[in-house]
Amino acid sequence: MKKHLQDEVIIKNGAIFIADAHENEQRRGFWNFLCALKEGKVKTSQLFLMGDIFDLLIGEISATHNFAKKYIILLEELSNDVEIFYLEGNHDFNLSYFFKKVKIFPLKKQPLKAIFYTEKGEKIDFFLAHGDIFLNPFLGFILKNLRRHSLLCFLNFLNKITFDFISKRILENQKKKNLFFKINNFENLIYQRYEKYNTNNAWVVEGHYHQNFILNNENIKYFNLNSFAYKESFFVVEYSQEIKFQEQNLRGQNV
Repeated sequence: MKKHLQDEVIIKNGAIFIADAHENEQRRGFWNFLCALKEGKVKTSQLFLMGDIFDLLIGEISATHNFAKKYIILLEELSNDVEIFYLEGNHDFNLSYFFKKVKIFPLKKQPLKAIFYTEKGEKIDFFLAHGDIFLNPFLGFILKNLRRHSLLCFLNFLNKITFDFISKRILENQKKKNLFFKINNFENLIYQRYEKYNTNNAWVVEGHYHQNFILNNENIKYFNLNSFAYKESFFVVEYSQEIKFQEQNLRGQNV
């Protein structure tokens, strides 16, 4: 089922950004966040999910569905009051099958162009992406083809006849993965990535790298979100003379 994607996304003051929650059986911070949002302990009119919200959720891979089912139901319920944008990552993709109200943006629709309007009506441009774009051609080719429906259906068949061996192995490897490392000379990488966005003075916001790093000068406006899985931190967009991303911690919300 194809989902209609609106042409213009407007970011509102107070919008929340979350990336790389990597939710799994042992890690339930994002579930606690959604419950806090439902109960009014966290408040926003917009929620941007910047990819890799789950360790593994793929539309065609049935073994990944059961764990995410209650999250999907709650996200759809929350969408009645909160505008939710979900930018697919490299661990969660082909998600349109699950959602009717949550707005899904696959890799081919990223970067997502968005606009923030100040109280004076001034326009600030944003480019949003999970971060697995503008990779080297070989890796980009692999990631693109891994999203192919036919290939994933075949892999789902193999997974079923091997009693979920493939999906279990991926999830086991994810549990061992270090989500909290710092990348040396990350600022240099930012300059390279920002140039590929081919933008002038717009904000670029990404997840994927888990760095919680901001660069705001005359030439570059770039923010890489922290992994929510690390400290259960999310970021609130606020404008006062300039754009700011205020970090808040779920544990500080009396949850």
